[in-house]
Amino acid sequence: FEARYNQAKVSIQDRAARTSAVVETLERDLELLCLTGVEDKLQDNVRSTLESLRNAGIKVWMLTGDKLETASSIAKSSCLVSRSQELHVFESVADRTEARCELNKFRRRNDYALIIRGDALEVCLKFYPREFTELACQCPAVVCCRCSPTQKAEVVRLIKQYT
Repeated sequence: FEARYNQAKVSIQDRAARTSAVVETLERDLELLCLTGVEDKLQDNVRSTLESLRNAGIKVWMLTGDKLETASSIAKSSCLVSRSQELHVFESVADRTEARCELNKFRRRNDYALIIRGDALEVCLKFYPREFTELACQCPAVVCCRCSPTQKAEVVRLIKQYT
């Protein structure tokens, strides 16, 4: 395999296709020998703690580096967001105009929990920090996923500033 692979890598014509063809010969008729899975369980009393906070009128935000699907699943399994709660997934936005449109869509959704990715959060924080913070603070729960540590700090700063 190695000799054929190296020969394909140095070929002058169709290098990518030849390299791919050599790799495909290796990755055929494979047999699964082992499969592992990791379950990251919630700590004890997370659900009851979040329920107590919600009953006391305290809104909880989840700021995480996890991908959207993982963050959404954790938000539901922890009861940060109830299973019957409507969710507004803030779409990815690339610029100020798209962020404005998405904020306007979100504004019309009363009592929805918000889920926003770090890329969209970055645009909102850059162009509409006050409006985003005020709208998000009206939600029963907010999940910011794929957030950098800097974005997490900025969200906390804005909540302190505008509430």
